[in-house]
Amino acid sequence: MITLFDIPSTIGTWSPNVWRTRFTLDYKNILYKVEWVEYPDIASTLQSHGIGPGGRKPDGSPYYSVPAIIDVDDETGKVKKALADSVEIAKYLDEAYPDTPKVLPEDGKELESVLGFANGLIRLWVPVFMIVCKAMLPQLHPPSREFFSRVRAKDAQQFYPGYETIEDIPFSKEDKEAAWKAFKDSFTKGLAAHENLVQGKWFLGEGRIGFADFVIGGVLLWLKTVFGEESEEWKDMSQWDGGRWKTFVDGLKEYQKA
Repeated sequence: MITLFDIPSTIGTWSPNVWRTRFTLDYKNILYKVEWVEYPDIASTLQSHGIGPGGRKPDGSPYYSVPAIIDVDDETGKVKKALADSVEIAKYLDEAYPDTPKVLPEDGKELESVLGFANGLIRLWVPVFMIVCKAMLPQLHPPSREFFSRVRAKDAQQFYPGYETIEDIPFSKEDKEAAWKAFKDSFTKGLAAHENLVQGKWFLGEGRIGFADFVIGGVLLWLKTVFGEESEEWKDMSQWDGGRWKTFVDGLKEYQKA
């Protein structure tokens, strides 16, 4: 049985990175359970299960994050694998569960394209990242809320110097409108560079759903969940590019078992 570590909130699962792994597990139809971990407890919880850091901070110190999984043998109770990072998890699941549909391509050039896309997509939502984080705060539980606010404010010092928490960072109506417009331009132009997406197909083409699509779906569900399905933001985004992104996320519904 696989245990997936996720961050709780009043709106259920929301993290775009965790969605990547949820989509992967649900697409493969692999049974799993969820263990909810508040932000301040992520590092200690993962360490207690022998899960290493998913990356490194700018100062070189370990960065513990979710998604993370533990795969335990049902018969022996022994841990088969414990790891973090959505890409590494996808690689492991493709290898460890060969009878399930693969989410990463075997062709080297296609794999490079998918992983490059996954790593680069974050640049597209930079204009609204802090605004979305601020909108997320009330929906986190108190322990996570305080931790998240301080950490994200520290991350944003380059753009918003002098603020210790996200709550302190002011965003006027005009600021939000400008950021949303910049995000729309960035998102639509960035994804327009991929011919299959322009044609309304999955990233690798018709009938070839995979990890890159889960990356896009994670971002879309993140915004839809944080702002709300009836929000101006989601209604606006649902109309971008002729409604392509609403259609896209709707196409992933059967793999949204959260």
